[in-house]
Amino acid sequence: MVAKSLKEPAQVFSETSVNGPNEISSSDPALVLSTRPGPSRLLLDAHDKPRRILSAHWNSSLITVSMRGFVESLGMPNLVLQHNLRRPTAPTQESVDDACILHAGDTSVVVLAHAREEKQISYLTFQTSRGTNFRVVNRPWNTAKKGGASVVSTMLQPLMFTSGGYDHAVHIWKISPDFMGVSSTLLAIKHTSVIQSLLPIRDTSHKLISAGADCSVHLWDLSPERVVHTFKTSNSPYHAHKTESPFCTLLEVGHRDLQFELRDHRMVPEHPAERFGFFTTELHGRFIKGDTWSHFFASGSRNGSVRLWDLRNVREQLASVSCFSNDQVVQVLKTESDLLAFSKRGDVMTLNHK
Repeated sequence: MVAKSLKEPAQVFSETSVNGPNEISSSDPALVLSTRPGPSRLLLDAHDKPRRILSAHWNSSLITVSMRGFVESLGMPNLVLQHNLRRPTAPTQESVDDACILHAGDTSVVVLAHAREEKQISYLTFQTSRGTNFRVVNRPWNTAKKGGASVVSTMLQPLMFTSGGYDHAVHIWKISPDFMGVSSTLLAIKHTSVIQSLLPIRDTSHKLISAGADCSVHLWDLSPERVVHTFKTSNSPYHAHKTESPFCTLLEVGHRDLQFELRDHRMVPEHPAERFGFFTTELHGRFIKGDTWSHFFASGSRNGSVRLWDLRNVREQLASVSCFSNDQVVQVLKTESDLLAFSKRGDVMTLNHK
């Protein structure tokens, strides 16, 4: 299939599909996005939906976490079900907002963030040759505010993760070497709304980026244990992504046109952001998530399309492809060889990119 040039104005692109299903558009003849025939499908109960897809790098499998708390392992590249890691006894009472994965040797730990007042954090450990162990954790929280964990993220340090909540609080957690217990530390980060994204980075030191629905983004330095930078986004930030430069962060923000902001931490506040995106009639929301790798960024959308950008020059969209009809792309995930697009109904499309 031959790529064709985009004609839209720089930085703003139309959500209206001008191509037929599975057609691509690209401004770079060397770059192609296309779908492979025969999409797969996640096994979901009625009224369930994918919440987070995680990569278990050590055994080349994917971990799927659903809103109702089901956790499964899928083999790559054909996405064949390997193991049912967790099947909750009362799925209708579950509401998982986020999940992350930690690796320690041949053991993986999947951490779940639950939108409930009691036992807001849970985690399960598993190995390829053994069963799973599931534990729940009472997250310390401000009972004067809404309860629930809204986001979790893997830290760069071994056996550590971070969590944010509906009570505006951010914690760092340490799992014991035997995986039997955890301890938490409350960070002095001030947000006035729910925490929506957490991203560990290392530029000149180890830092944690926290982004809240209050449009505040804080950079917490782990060594002096304090906030070293704070800036405001143009609207509520849903997700923060690492980029090729440790000093730059990509933010997915609640807009109908310029949904993405590139921030250089060294230029706060002289150069607020480089913004780009495409036009859409509805906000993405925090349960639609893209992915970054090298100098690329791929984004899903509510109309079933995936778009690709080169972060070195965001004035022009590189490519786009229609994956699903009448369904949202809730997550785009980069694996070693492919891009995977996941729909709200659980369909999976594998994308080729050259």
